[in-house]
Amino acid sequence: MAQGSSLPPLKTSRGKYWFVLLPLLMVGIGAWLYWSGGEEQAATEVVPPPEPEPIAREQFQTEIEIPEEEEEEEVGTHIEEAPKEVKRRRPRETFDCRGSLEPQQIRSVINGAPRKQVQTCYEQRLKDNNLLQGQMTVLLTIGPSGAVRNVSVSGSLRDPQVVSCVKRVARTWRFPRPEGGCVMTSVPFTMTPKL
Repeated sequence: MAQGSSLPPLKTSRGKYWFVLLPLLMVGIGAWLYWSGGEEQAATEVVPPPEPEPIAREQFQTEIEIPEEEEEEEVGTHIEEAPKEVKRRRPRETFDCRGSLEPQQIRSVINGAPRKQVQTCYEQRLKDNNLLQGQMTVLLTIGPSGAVRNVSVSGSLRDPQVVSCVKRVARTWRFPRPEGGCVMTSVPFTMTPKL
């Protein structure tokens, strides 16, 4: 009769290593997916094309001085709680214009310094936005003395800086004295970049 061993049967230790190998395997696969996904993403990123350099525009040198903006009068009002500054706006003048001025007289004034001033307003802004173009109609109210009393601008060129500049310079224009009082006239301008 064979005697059996008093030792318990031997167990293989294959199972306990799986608990260690499985998390390491998962970490390795996760790292591989992370790095390989990052490379694909980096490879598929689109690099924007470089911005074109602005075209040198020698013709945009300022030939005419543009008058500075006039500051509006400020009036302070005192309230016991907190003082506030109030800007007083000039009321819009309405004119009953029945005077007359020959079209040739208006054209001769506009084709002088005023046309260059409007072009300078446009070209100053064109340096920042080289695609800026359009049409402007400047509506002028010429007073009995020949001075411009009111200006408004309309048209497809709706750049606020150009419009503000044109209004400012238009108020400095001088025309011959109209016959019979003030005159209202409109002057068209087409603004396109020079090549």
